[in-house]
Amino acid sequence: MVDRVELIQPGAAAFDAALESILGRPPDRVLAPALPYSVIVRNGDRRAIALLGIRFDLIGLKGTYSVVHYADTLRHPEKTDFRPGTMRFVCAEPSYTDMVLRGANEVDRRGRMNLEKLLTVLQARPSLDCVGFDDGQFAGKDSLGAFERFACEREAEIALLDELAAPDGAVAALLEQAMEIPPEKARDRAAIARRALARRLHDGFVTGGLTEVSERARNHRVRIGLWR
Repeated sequence: MVDRVELIQPGAAAFDAALESILGRPPDRVLAPALPYSVIVRNGDRRAIALLGIRFDLIGLKGTYSVVHYADTLRHPEKTDFRPGTMRFVCAEPSYTDMVLRGANEVDRRGRMNLEKLLTVLQARPSLDCVGFDDGQFAGKDSLGAFERFACEREAEIALLDELAAPDGAVAALLEQAMEIPPEKARDRAAIARRALARRLHDGFVTGGLTEVSERARNHRVRIGLWR
């Protein structure tokens, strides 16, 4: 649990009214089948939420499995629309979350197929896995270690940007080296984050040389630092 962040589950007295408030209308036949596998999150804090992790424990005939869906605007917390007093609809099948966020009324074929699989689940238990507020405060049980993962990725990106700012570096060689991950580091979060940023910057080098690399590096936003 996180103080002042509330989950409203299907079947709760407030769920239908909260859903209509989000949609601006009653749910249609496209959304209705997804509702048992969904939850509504209410932000009762005075701060905006820049990271939301919702966990679904899905109970079926063959056992229980879990998924955690994240909504991450930590690179641009000022742009989050999960403001104080607002609500967010989250479904165990992300296509339906996206549909509601976009104000649309249809999902793609894969989303419909994934929902059909969910219909075989006996019960979906949503819970609040983690929250990151726009000032960086982090809370929640964090079952998949998002706090440590984001901190590691942030440090790796900052380190690469600092290396590019050094006066003597051969930029192209540095980026090419950063894009190569040795087999022993295939699961290393820092190496993966470093490679992803290096690829983005290297694309700039190919199209616009050092000037474009400098521009992309200057405009790159790392996630804000999280704290507990």
